[in-house]
Amino acid sequence: MITLPPLGSLLLPLSLLLQPTLSDYTTTNNTTPKDNSQNCSCYVISSGADSNTPEYFQYYRFFDFRNLADHAGQFTQSPPFVNDTQDAGAEPVWDTKILNSPAWNVDWGIQNWSKPATSDFPVAMTNSPANVYILQDNSTQNPLTYLTLRTSRLESFQSAAEIENEQKNVLHCSMRMYARVLGSAGAVAGFFTFFDDTNETDIEILTDDPTDMVRYTNQPAVDKQGNEVQAASKNPDKLAPWDQWQTHRIDWFEKNSYWFLNGKQVAANTYSVPRKPSGVVINMWSDGGEWSGNMSVGDSAEFQIQWIELVFNTSGPVGGPGGGNKKREAVALDLEGGTEIKAVDDGMGKGMYEWKRKAKGCEVVCKVDGVKEIGTPEVVSVNKSAAAGMSVSWGLLVVVGVVSILVGM
Repeated sequence: MITLPPLGSLLLPLSLLLQPTLSDYTTTNNTTPKDNSQNCSCYVISSGADSNTPEYFQYYRFFDFRNLADHAGQFTQSPPFVNDTQDAGAEPVWDTKILNSPAWNVDWGIQNWSKPATSDFPVAMTNSPANVYILQDNSTQNPLTYLTLRTSRLESFQSAAEIENEQKNVLHCSMRMYARVLGSAGAVAGFFTFFDDTNETDIEILTDDPTDMVRYTNQPAVDKQGNEVQAASKNPDKLAPWDQWQTHRIDWFEKNSYWFLNGKQVAANTYSVPRKPSGVVINMWSDGGEWSGNMSVGDSAEFQIQWIELVFNTSGPVGGPGGGNKKREAVALDLEGGTEIKAVDDGMGKGMYEWKRKAKGCEVVCKVDGVKEIGTPEVVSVNKSAAAGMSVSWGLLVVVGVVSILVGM
């Protein structure tokens, strides 16, 4: 006769097995990036000058930092500041299980570069991995977490934080974050696309500014003589306060940049719209200059982010454009005709296109705006004929940007 253990002794281990593991960061960077909705062929957002024009993208990412704790109270204390001797950026991250995991490293690179003091920027600055960490809301029993980037002022330098997304071939996108900025005056929180100093579109929050003002800029913001370019920046005020949780957004298209706060368009620009495939950068810094302000010794500020959403097209290899005049190939998709376009880039974002028929077009359209759960796109059209009925030319996607369908996207 077989003797079974008491039922209760089986239920406890089973309950442990059924509990979700919350402390794992999960990458969405798959070889077929139809994240959170595997049936999606492309993604539609509402944007444009009227904030109501359908715009289409082929790829989607959702970076979620909200569920990285095993229990309430796990990440409620900020790590100690970098000290005055740690000016080389060689410090390790505190949360290695999360921020040095294979999944994290697929998506993000934590920076440790430095820059010296100059007459215009009188405080030397060093990015340290120790300034990138996970924090947790301790006001409730809900173990909500968020990614945190910190900058702090020491006697001899400013310790800062920066991370870069490893997807360097983004060519036009809608990028959003749910974030807040807390701390002392004299710091800058940045969320932007970047190829170089003339191909960059920014959201910048200055802690010297009133909490109802955000800076929206297409670079360069100064000319070769160092004079401010008035057309570069839009600085609206009377906005929702940036020291509380808000949804910030940049829509970058071929000829326009639009900025949104909590779903409402608050700025637009046609000046120096980026032309090059770019990466996404997040930083928290200061250098004592006129732009950032000069943080007092011993002070600090934090850039806290619950999630980042990225809807995008691409051009060229995932590592981004090569140097010099080297040609590179990219592949785009004309969704209206199901046509593949082979593009030979001339190094200026332009090229000659060879057209050939491709069997599969954008047959399953998923929306990103107005979904029930953020991070989960919802199907709005299931076939070509239904998609064509959305009163938009699928061929416009080619105008939005050259779309890569390279393996290993």
